[in-house]
Amino acid sequence: MKIVDAHTHLLDEPGYLDNLLNTMDQCDIAMCCMSGLGELFGHVDNAKVRLAFQAHPDRIIGAVFIRPGVDGPEKIDQAYENGFRTIKIHLPRVPYDDTSCFELWAKANECRMPVLFHTGLVACKESPGEQINSWYMHPMRIEPITREFPDLGIIVAHLGVHWNDDAAELARMRPNVYVDLTGEPNGWRKRADTLGIDQWLWWPGAFEKVVFGTDVHHSKIEQILKEDVDRLDRFNISVQTRRHIFSGNILKLLGMENQ
Repeated sequence: MKIVDAHTHLLDEPGYLDNLLNTMDQCDIAMCCMSGLGELFGHVDNAKVRLAFQAHPDRIIGAVFIRPGVDGPEKIDQAYENGFRTIKIHLPRVPYDDTSCFELWAKANECRMPVLFHTGLVACKESPGEQINSWYMHPMRIEPITREFPDLGIIVAHLGVHWNDDAAELARMRPNVYVDLTGEPNGWRKRADTLGIDQWLWWPGAFEKVVFGTDVHHSKIEQILKEDVDRLDRFNISVQTRRHIFSGNILKLLGMENQ
């Protein structure tokens, strides 16, 4: 079964890219969508992500990091011209649904670039003056975007972290919204599996709205993949749905169904 990791980052760590590619090989992960969130997260920047996917175009899909309230639509335009094919949204200085951001979503829609939104509390270096506010990243801030741009592919990261109900219901009600279940092995995922993730993904076909991703250090990717497979086994998820989760959904959003 083909696997595409829809949520990876390039860390600013010696040898990280080679180690990540080796881990992908060991886990039979064919491709990944990669972004870099900069110094606050110990990541590289967009320029180094671009070098990575240019060096490995068959393995890496570039995800440009865009910060609402800081970046304008011209940054998306330039990123698309530079070969980026998806967008990672994080650390907004205004709420996602602020009307000043709608030019970003319009440009993403025009370029047919799916958007991965961080939702939930943020884990990064202490950053006085950066105006980080998790309320700006509540899943329901995304609802107006889905209505204004119904053809824009949207992924809600981490199933909202602690706003699981809202993230799941948004995916259930809005056809262009998917979720990923990414995060640290002992973070929100552990709570969700202890309580039973089916209390949020409860409706028939709910797992059809899931996109596989990891969002962890390369050394933990194998564990995340195993946990995800085990979860699908527990819920008797069909082979067809697993194909959608592990590659079909993200490739459809990227317009790469035939790859």
